[in-house]
Amino acid sequence: MILTEAREGQWLVVTGTGSAEVTWQALRFGIEEGAQIQVRKKIAGGPVIIARNQLEIAVGRQIALSIQVAPRTEGER
Repeated sequence: MILTEAREGQWLVVTGTGSAEVTWQALRFGIEEGAQIQVRKKIAGGPVIIARNQLEIAVGRQIALSIQVAPRTEGER
């Protein structure tokens, strides 16, 4: 699934990005493949607020549409 499809409060693992440009932008925020993130807030038509390492980050809608994620399993803490 993509980041914009996740539910608020859901813990996720980043599984990939749609392009090299998105990968570069995500890496600037510390969001790489395998990163564990939590969706804190979804703004309708706007950014997705995520938490990563006790830091909240607003990921723009266009970038969020290109970040692939999977639900985190209990063993991935």
